[in-house]
Amino acid sequence: MPADTFDPLEKPAVARPLQLELLRLGDSAAAWSAAGFFVSAEATVTLGQTIIQCTGQGEPFQGWRIRGRQLQGLGSGRSIPEHPSIDGLRLLPASDQGHSLNSVASQPHPNGITSIDHIVVSTGDSERSIAAFESAGFEVRGSRSTSSYGSPMRQTFFWAGDVIVELMGPDLGEATSESPAQIFGLALVAADLDSTAAALGELLGTPKAAVQTGRQIARLRTNSVGIGLPIAVMSPHLSS
Repeated sequence: MPADTFDPLEKPAVARPLQLELLRLGDSAAAWSAAGFFVSAEATVTLGQTIIQCTGQGEPFQGWRIRGRQLQGLGSGRSIPEHPSIDGLRLLPASDQGHSLNSVASQPHPNGITSIDHIVVSTGDSERSIAAFESAGFEVRGSRSTSSYGSPMRQTFFWAGDVIVELMGPDLGEATSESPAQIFGLALVAADLDSTAAALGELLGTPKAAVQTGRQIARLRTNSVGIGLPIAVMSPHLSS
């Protein structure tokens, strides 16, 4: 899982118009509880400004809601139409029943994890997916080419509030496919990665150096608890 971003994309202290508000997953609430998360009676897990809703059935990723998306472009006299998806990634409308989850009370997670650092999206065509994200109001905040994961790939970064969206796809000049964008995995932040490793024991791999200078990263063994998406856990940003 490409779970490291790169140094130039540190978190500036500025307001952002978009926010990843809700992430709906097919996992059971019990799976997230077994991984050391506090799960509410409504089967939700709060991470930073994002709520993860566990439905207990269906595909690992079932949709996301992005607050502020429909407001993009209004200042210039343009309106952004409601998109049912971003290049195949289902968008949950503001009227979706998940809106009531915003008032759900949360508690600190026993595993010490606090927020989502970034969400990794894979695509068969980088240019097509970038255009789709921009059409939905996202702004490209960084990109780089890498061969660290095998064939040449292009990483493109967007902000969704306090969450980075990392798009992984073919580099310029490489073969593309019609494969739509898909959620590939999540990278979460622990307040103290060593403490989280101690709390999770064998559920968390050995922390190692991340691409970002001064940070560490470890893999959560999601298969052991029944979580569908790959998850990595990182130490905080140095500026945090």
